[in-house]
Amino acid sequence: MKLPQFLCIGAQKAATSWLYVNLQRHQQIWMPPVKELHYFNHLFVPENRSWTDYHIRTNTSAAVKHHVKHGEYVDFNYLNYLCSLMTEPFTETWYRNAFNRPNAKGKMLGDITPEYSTIPEEGIDYVRRLLGAPRIIYIIRDPVSRAMSQLRMSLERHPKENMQESDWREMVEDWDVNNRGDYATFIPRWRSRFADRDFLFLPFGKVNKDPHGVMRQVETFLGVGAAKSYDGTEDKVHKTKSAPIPAFVQEMLQERFKGQYAFLEREFGKDFTSQL
Repeated sequence: MKLPQFLCIGAQKAATSWLYVNLQRHQQIWMPPVKELHYFNHLFVPENRSWTDYHIRTNTSAAVKHHVKHGEYVDFNYLNYLCSLMTEPFTETWYRNAFNRPNAKGKMLGDITPEYSTIPEEGIDYVRRLLGAPRIIYIIRDPVSRAMSQLRMSLERHPKENMQESDWREMVEDWDVNNRGDYATFIPRWRSRFADRDFLFLPFGKVNKDPHGVMRQVETFLGVGAAKSYDGTEDKVHKTKSAPIPAFVQEMLQERFKGQYAFLEREFGKDFTSQL
């Protein structure tokens, strides 16, 4: 059983769902029907374990319902595969089985899970031992814009009326909001374990400006041919609802992520950071 030859490791709220949907259309690429397997971060980021199992169950259940409702016929082998993903996840055998499908044979396999960017050194070492030298895609979004999108997503999932300044400050202080945008820690950590040729760093703004060009760049990086079609490439996927955020919140985030901007400019240059 083959394992992924490429990973997309981040960032959260930086078009990874868009990339997943478009790569699913590619005739030479196969990915599991559940985006974000969370295998490596479940093992190595204990803070994630409170919700990773729920994520797998919820999204696998949705895949089962979609197949039964919209499939041309009910494929019981496929349903059995989906049900197996729900049971006792996050073992190496489970991860291998996630890619064990007849229509995956002969194709490039991928796993898109933004939280992988956050795993510690020992987790990256395990990735290296298990997968060898996979191609690694990392979409980088402006730190404050990314954090604000995450705040909006949190409010969308857990709405709260009459938000007070103390509520906003608590959200800005949230470990997850700060951890997901810590490029200055994550990027050197990953780059220390893999060669430069193993990475494709993409500025988020380029996805909005030239989505077809980004997909061609990804194809070249992965070593696959051009897709037959990318109809709908310009469509947004999982767009967070627009919601007003007080100016003082943005100011707090600007101050908090000042070091991230400095790191990104040092690492990638002004031309890259101007496209975040």
